[in-house]
Amino acid sequence: MKKHHILLILLIVGIAAYFLNENRNLKGSESIANEELNLLRDAVKRSPGAAPSFALAGKSSRPPAIDTTKFTAELTDILKAAPSPENGKKLQELLTAYGPQLESAPLSKLKEISDFLEKNFPFDQAGTEGAQLVWFGVVGLAAKSDPAWAFAKLDQAASTTRIPVHMQLGMLKNPPRREGESMGLAYAAALQKWLEAAQAAGRIEGTDPLVMELRADIAAARGDQFAAVKQISQLPYQSQRKAAIEYVKDLQTPDARRQAMEELSTVLDIQNFPHFVRTLAEQQGFDAAREILLSASLAPEKHDLAAASIAAANIGPETPAKARWLLESIRGEGGRAITGFADRWTHADYQGAAQWLNSLSAGKQRDAAISGFAPIAAKIDGASAVDWALTVSDPAQRDSCLGDVVRNWKEMDAAAATAYMKEKGLILK
Repeated sequence: MKKHHILLILLIVGIAAYFLNENRNLKGSESIANEELNLLRDAVKRSPGAAPSFALAGKSSRPPAIDTTKFTAELTDILKAAPSPENGKKLQELLTAYGPQLESAPLSKLKEISDFLEKNFPFDQAGTEGAQLVWFGVVGLAAKSDPAWAFAKLDQAASTTRIPVHMQLGMLKNPPRREGESMGLAYAAALQKWLEAAQAAGRIEGTDPLVMELRADIAAARGDQFAAVKQISQLPYQSQRKAAIEYVKDLQTPDARRQAMEELSTVLDIQNFPHFVRTLAEQQGFDAAREILLSASLAPEKHDLAAASIAAANIGPETPAKARWLLESIRGEGGRAITGFADRWTHADYQGAAQWLNSLSAGKQRDAAISGFAPIAAKIDGASAVDWALTVSDPAQRDSCLGDVVRNWKEMDAAAATAYMKEKGLILK
């Protein structure tokens, strides 16, 4: 997770879930847990994402060693107080302040905190949900150094914890990952063992999307691309996109990336495959992604979608040159690919996309580009977008594009759109 301390993300989840769940008497509903997780993820995205720096001029940036006695005493005062927004704020401030120290704490200190929470806030008692969530975060940190111990602790707590299993699965989504790092083999082995035990005990379903995502991560860590792709292919639309994007970040060699491009081109939803390729291009750069595409064996349509995604990654001064490469690279009809490329360019740089369109000769490629450009342009300059749509040479495609333009313009300014269409003498079919 880029630019976010894993611990703070887990513990911020814990803070809010604790105070929200206490006020709702912890209804035990997985739907509530999922709703709260979504809200909390949004909150994390809006947060600065990094704990305060302890670096001083001329001093080491390494945080001081954690004083577990002081930390647990302050934590206890907050956890035993009545839930309230003010108390929640205090807990968040405490965890933010201790974040760097917890991140760098030796395994023995993390185990000490874990034991303290288990002893003083028994998981089989009501009202300990906040402590349980903090415990999950600490155990997650310990999993970096001793995954076997961490997952054994999670297994022991399975029968007494009040934390819904879906929240647990979300927390297990590879805590050791840092930017540029992959899931370690030891963590993968411990996670696999935990999943098998949980499934055998009936706590989780093997077809649950979160479980399948975790199994895909495990397979990728072991270098089993076939198994990873199989798991990703069976996920529902949104989960599939997310898993594919995460998967590409763990691929270590050009050959592995080529293989993944080939395999995923046949199993990903037609809308998700371009997201995978664009992530690859953003990660590796245009030249490397282009070489991977040239070495891959893809069906013409998938090749064109991949080329468009590579060209659309990192819109900037080099995009016109990438656009020329794209048009020269088209192997099939190319309409969907060019439309998608123009759509993304217009979102990022309306003026640059318009200049590109002006350079294109009449024909199928220009029609496809306008079909991607004009509906987006309608939200910026409706009249100009209508004029662009009217230049599409194919009658059926022109009517479709014009319909999309007018609908989008009407969402922004219905009166202006209606008046302009009347001025042009146009009536939508």
